[in-house]
Amino acid sequence: MNMNEPLKLLVTAEEAARMLSMGRSTFWRNVSAGVFPQPVRIGGLTRWRVADLVRMVDAGAQAMAEQGRAA
Repeated sequence: MNMNEPLKLLVTAEEAARMLSMGRSTFWRNVSAGVFPQPVRIGGLTRWRVADLVRMVDAGAQAMAEQGRAA
């Protein structure tokens, strides 16, 4: 993200997939499976909260760290 850009609170599926370094199909598959946060719908638009995506990544990183300590 460019530091001169305004902070985005909501992103499209394509932007969310790019943030998570995956393709759109993989992103949607994880959304459908309930692994990723559900989107918010505003009018006819479907968007994801950046905060929800960050929280999901942080929770996954914490779980991996805890597994490493338990091993």
